[in-house]
Amino acid sequence: MHPLATATSPRAAVDVTPATFTSSYASSADATLYDTLSRSTSLINRPGNLWIIDGMLNVQHTLTVGVENLGTSSVSNVAVEIVVLHDEYDGFELFNTTVFSSTINSQSSQTVSTTWVPTYSGNHTVRVTTNHASDTNPSNDIGYSTITIGYLYERCETSSTWSRTSNWRIDSDNLLNGASSCRIGGPTATSNYGNMWTETLRSPVFDFSDAHPNPTNGYGLGFFYTGNVVQGDTLQVKVSSGANVANLLPNGGLSGEVSGQPQSWLIQLSTVAGRGVPWLEIPPSVMGPQSTIEFVFTSDSTGNEVGYWIEDIVLFYDQKASSNEFGLDLQGSPTATSARGEWSDMGFTVRNTGNITDKFTLEAVGLPAEWESRFTHPSGSGLLEGTEITILPGESRNFRLQTKPPESASTGSIQGTINVQSVQENSATDSLSFTAGVAPNYQSQWSSISSSPKCSPGNVCSHSILLENIGDGSDTFVISVDEISVPTGWAFGISSTQESSITLEPSQTEVVDFTMAVPSDALPGETAVVSIVSTSQADSNSEARQQLTIEASMISDIRIIQSWDSLDTYIQPGESIELEWEIHNDAGRLDQIEFNWTLEGAQTWVVSLSGPSTASIAAGSFTTMRVSMHAPIDGHAGDPAPIITPKVTSTKSLISFSGESVTGPRIAQFHSLSMDISSDGFVAFLPEQPTPIHFTVRNHGNGVDRVKISVDGLPTGWTTNMLVDGDASDSIFEIDLAGYSGDVANITIIVIADASMSPGSELWLTISADSEMSPLSSPPSITQVGYVDVIKSHIVGEWEIQPENVRLGGMVNSSYSITNNGNVVDSDLRTKVSISPVIPGLELTIFIDGTEYPSNEFIPLDISPGFKSIVDVLVTIDESVSLGTEITITKYVIGGDSDSPQQSEEKLVFAITEMRSLSLGNPPINSIEMGPSSRSDLTLEVQGKSTQAEQVYVLIIAPNGIDVKCTPQNGEGIPTVTIQESADVNNVQQIQCEVITDVDYSEGQIEFTFIASDEEEIGKFITQVYRPEVESQGFVIAGADPMIIGGSLVIVVLAVVSLVIALRLRNRISDEEEMEYSEEDVEEEVPDQVLTYSSIPMNNETVIAASPLQQWTDENGYSWRTMSDGRTQWWNGSDWDDYA
Repeated sequence: MHPLATATSPRAAVDVTPATFTSSYASSADATLYDTLSRSTSLINRPGNLWIIDGMLNVQHTLTVGVENLGTSSVSNVAVEIVVLHDEYDGFELFNTTVFSSTINSQSSQTVSTTWVPTYSGNHTVRVTTNHASDTNPSNDIGYSTITIGYLYERCETSSTWSRTSNWRIDSDNLLNGASSCRIGGPTATSNYGNMWTETLRSPVFDFSDAHPNPTNGYGLGFFYTGNVVQGDTLQVKVSSGANVANLLPNGGLSGEVSGQPQSWLIQLSTVAGRGVPWLEIPPSVMGPQSTIEFVFTSDSTGNEVGYWIEDIVLFYDQKASSNEFGLDLQGSPTATSARGEWSDMGFTVRNTGNITDKFTLEAVGLPAEWESRFTHPSGSGLLEGTEITILPGESRNFRLQTKPPESASTGSIQGTINVQSVQENSATDSLSFTAGVAPNYQSQWSSISSSPKCSPGNVCSHSILLENIGDGSDTFVISVDEISVPTGWAFGISSTQESSITLEPSQTEVVDFTMAVPSDALPGETAVVSIVSTSQADSNSEARQQLTIEASMISDIRIIQSWDSLDTYIQPGESIELEWEIHNDAGRLDQIEFNWTLEGAQTWVVSLSGPSTASIAAGSFTTMRVSMHAPIDGHAGDPAPIITPKVTSTKSLISFSGESVTGPRIAQFHSLSMDISSDGFVAFLPEQPTPIHFTVRNHGNGVDRVKISVDGLPTGWTTNMLVDGDASDSIFEIDLAGYSGDVANITIIVIADASMSPGSELWLTISADSEMSPLSSPPSITQVGYVDVIKSHIVGEWEIQPENVRLGGMVNSSYSITNNGNVVDSDLRTKVSISPVIPGLELTIFIDGTEYPSNEFIPLDISPGFKSIVDVLVTIDESVSLGTEITITKYVIGGDSDSPQQSEEKLVFAITEMRSLSLGNPPINSIEMGPSSRSDLTLEVQGKSTQAEQVYVLIIAPNGIDVKCTPQNGEGIPTVTIQESADVNNVQQIQCEVITDVDYSEGQIEFTFIASDEEEIGKFITQVYRPEVESQGFVIAGADPMIIGGSLVIVVLAVVSLVIALRLRNRISDEEEMEYSEEDVEEEVPDQVLTYSSIPMNNETVIAASPLQQWTDENGYSWRTMSDGRTQWWNGSDWDDYA
């Protein structure tokens, strides 16, 4: 330990100082591994100076400091600060801790310890500082020592990762440390190596790219060795990185005998920087990302020996600080504003947030090239560009950035960036935005808007001057007047209607009015001098001055008289008109005048003086003022000339005089048209077809014109239509004046040739354009030559009927037309109709103008011009065709010229999606016997399948006196039933009818005709009605119907049966047996004599079978029906079941 200072005599009461420093491995296991070549070793025989390192990288160490009390009093709780510093950096603390001692007696020492795990290898400095409040000698409170941390410690154990050629071996018999050593020699511990050997012990590849490039104390590699090699045989140590190779041993390498080998071990000593060290120096050039260490043994042929043993290979080097040890931080909000050409000043701070004393540079970017900038210290001293500035860890340093905008800089702010960059670490950088502003310039300027101020004696006059803000910002200017030389009685000041302060935006101007008063005794030509002042409110140092000379003028008297009687009403564009006025001087002295005028209205006319602009007029005389008004060459028709007012100003008195305003002529309209046709070739006119002729009409006149188009040479029967810019028009249209977007009209004459014209006829059409407003002397025209062309053309009509859904067993009929709209018979015109698919049950029939033709082949057509043929197509669909079949009927028509045939094809597509099969069901009674005024029931049945619900109604024809009433009925009272939608299950529907006869009715047939909803007749039922025959043995009740009599007998029988049942029931109740009785009981008790009175046989068991009234299929596919007895049944697949 080397204290900074030693104690002085006499000794102080308390004087503590660091005395010693040692380091050791915190664990015995680590000491066993590394202490052979460490300063704190357990080897008894090793010389004290044969050590290379104090510890190993990432291995925990114990740091021990001896503190000595040189004073005369004991002391306790001495603070001992232990700091480990990296030798290659200023202030880079690798470790910093403080420990406290117990009581240290006077003239005694005590040790304090702490632990540390090194994270950087290499040579470091240990700084120990003692601190106690009672220590009166601080000069010896700091002591220094060194500590070296190793990076590599190879012990040549069996687990070694080093590679060996065949004659390098791990020898466990001869060792210094651990369990083995590395040996170059024979196969046994006592056998010699061979001749002509080159054997290598090689380390793994190491990444030494973090080695400091300029180490202070050097990098080293050391090792113990023993053994013997003959002269000429050597062991060399090499460190390499790529092409860079360093041989560490001098004189070609190790050679010779180690005395006492293999029990005595040596270490190679060398001299580095003038000091002897037990290690070999490694040049930094071989410390790279892929470095290796090699022990290379070479033997010749002259002899051999036992060889060498190598152990405890140690390497250390100074590792660079990692990038995260560096940090720079820019702080502040630098903003400043300066005037053009002046320096601004803004402050900011650089703080070292890293662990290392660093150097940095400053840079300002983002300013325009013409701006200047510089960095300074707070004191004002400047920093040269690229200056490297040192900053300690945790230190903050203040700086100033100054910017100077050029004179041409615009007002406002510029955003820039301050960059700080570490000199030692590229990644340590920071940026901070700054704002440099340009302060606005506040300045005004006076400008004269009239000649020098003059005022006639005895008058008060006004004078105006223009004030402009020529600064950069909005400003308020205070107006004042300073008198320089003003005669008595004269006055000049701000007008009473003028504000004394004016606010103007940049480049804004305002007229400032002043008032001057000249006394009546002033002589003409006498003057006064004043200065008008404009002072900026934003910058009190900025003011604008202008000196004015005020002159007393004469009193003028001028008259202006027109010299003409009348003016032209219209003039052509480009023409001129001359105006003259007499100017009379009625004053008593010579006057000098200037001619001028004012204009109102159109400013496109050129107005100029035809004579001199000034004149001198003697008292009582006059002169002439001549003005020429020139109409613009591109003037529009009707544009008026401006209203001109003559104005004469006396330069003697500055008094102005105006004459009467004059309204000039208007611009006359001229008409000029031209025509242009894009093609001058022949036009083929097609009979009855529109043939367009395109051309343009351009208006060269100066006004809107109405143009009339005429067509000459058109044959009789031919017609024309006209389009103007695509819109239909008659022969007259408007066109805009020249120079406007509508001055060109695109005209299309559509010529429709009469069909009677013979092909090849030639004609010449002359189309002309004229102005309807003012006919032109020579209207423009174009000529179109054409001929009637031979045209083979036809028009094919669409399918007349286009069904979509068709029923099985039905027919589809459609047709189309073919019209010859050419002017000759087309011998190539033909048509064909085909059907798809071609299957049994589909039949296609074709009729052309009523004549049948075969299908699926082209049929030639002979159609005269202007006529047409009708093609009828009939498709018959048999019920054998599958439901859902899609049918396509295609028509083909071909005609026209062979080199450009006219072809067409159109499909008619429909599907067979409907089927219906309706038929009569069980027939009713074919004959019934009915008496007068009697009734009888009939049941009619109809059945069928259909893809949609079908309504069937019944037409009834009955003889006179017979009325038939049936249900169900539709809203019109017609018996109607609905066959439910079902393509698979036959649906049966019944109609219940009652036949009613009058007293006197006619016998005959009742005819029931069933009609479908499409009026197709399904079938007929016929029932014969006839009167009964009267037997001779019988009797007839006068006026009574035998059926009524029979019915009466039935009633009597039923009454008797009811009576018997009632008596029997009463007997059973009286016996209190409460037994039910069945119909068999009753029927058994019916007396036979009762039955003899009945004309209707009575069976022992009466059963009346119920009949179905209506049948249908629901949405789930189940079939249902209602019965005449009110029951509902469903079809279970094999039989009808009652539905509960």
